[in-house]
Parts: sequence; C-alpha cells; structure tokens
Amino acid sequence: MSSILPSIPGVDINGMVYRYTTNKETDADMKVHIGNKNANGEGYMFRKTDDWSGVPGNTIVRTFSFRNVPSALWGDGSIEVEGEGSVENPVVIYSFRIDECYDEQSNPACPGYIKPVPKIPEVEVYAALEDDNVLEAIDTELDYEYDEEGNVIPDEEEEEKETRLEMGLTASANALTMLRTQGQSEIIAAMNQSTDLAMYYNSSINGGIYNDTAQLVDGNLPDNKKGLRNNLAQQVLHEKMVDMQYNK
Repeated sequence: MSSILPSIPGVDINGMVYRYTTNKETDADMKVHIGNKNANGEGYMFRKTDDWSGVPGNTIVRTFSFRNVPSALWGDGSIEVEGEGSVENPVVIYSFRIDECYDEQSNPACPGYIKPVPKIPEVEVYAALEDDNVLEAIDTELDYEYDEEGNVIPDEEEEEKETRLEMGLTASANALTMLRTQGQSEIIAAMNQSTDLAMYYNSSINGGIYNDTAQLVDGNLPDNKKGLRNNLAQQVLHEKMVDMQYNK
C-alpha cells in the first residue's frame, strides 16, 4: 500500500471501489476473495468474498465507504480465486483524504492546538569584576603624592614633559601668527596686481534697434463667440443661484 497511497502524514482511507471480470463455466464452483491485511496485527482491515458458484462469468463492480481509517493500518491487498475459474482485468481504487489535524500544531483550528511559546535565547552576561585580567589591571598600585588641596604632585619627569609641550605649543602659535600676517599681505598684493578692469571698459557689444514686424491686417480683432457663450452661461447660472437663495 505504500506504493499506492501518498507517503505523507495524515492520509485516511474513506472508500474503495473494485471491479473485475470472471472467466468460468456456469456450473463450476468459484469464489473470489478481495481483502487488505491489517498492517499492525493479524487478520484483515477489509475482506469481501464474491460467490460465483452456479452462475456464469460476468463483470462486477462494488463500492464501499469507511470512516476515515488511517492508511498506516492498511496492509497489502490481494484478490484470491477459490475453485474453478479466473479473474481478468481487476481494478481496485482507494479514495482518501488528508487529515489537517493529524498534527494538531499544523493548524490553530485543530483540537488540542497549543500556542507555541518562542524560545528565549540564553544571554551570557559578562561580569568585568570576575575577569582575572580586569582584576589584575585594577589591582595595579600607583604611588602618587598629593598636596594640601588634594591635587596630584607630578614627578620631575612628568613636569619636564609638560614644560616641553607648552613650549612647543607656544612656538607653533607664534609661527602660525607670523605666517598668517605675511600670507594675508601677499595675497592682497597679488589680487591687486592681477585685477585689471580696463579691458572691460573698452569692450563694446554689437547691437541695434529691432523693429516689430507683426502687423494687424484689417485693424479689428473679432469677438470670441465661444467665450461669449461661456460668459452668458455663467451669468445665467449665477442668476439661478441667486434666485435659489431667495426661494424664487
């Protein structure tokens, strides 16, 4: 049956149709057994016997319905002949359905559905005070001397470094100030030398007077009839609106 039915969960058998033709003598005894074994135990899930004894061969079609039996319970099917005769052109058709609630978590409408709870990830909190490297850095002893006001008294090496830094900054500031003054004067002088407006004063633009060439042939502009009709229509509409205000 695994090669006949879909190999997906939730398949239930809810019907079966079989058809076959018997080939036998009329007086011969013959029985045909159609069945499906129980896949999880002994016996059959379905068993039907057609007795053809004393009747001529013919074609038979039978239909059966079931109450949605899980496909996992249906074992291999068979058609067995007992007596004299044979079966020709046998056909067995199974009808099935997919149980949407086979897995109740597949659909919130299924009975027994449990709303899933999101898994909260575990976050490892870093504790700095439990880190040996941090503790070693904090445990470093620094010897400082303090004055009466609580300020740190720098040693000779640090004081010498600060003095050198102050002198360097002062020299840089003086150099920048001198360079700024000299550079600004040179820039102004260069601008005055390169600025020569005489060439613009002596230039002239070719031009003249352009007379209007458009002429009105008959000296009269005709009225716009379309605009006149539009104005009249607006006037009529305006008068109607005024009359509506006074219930005329």
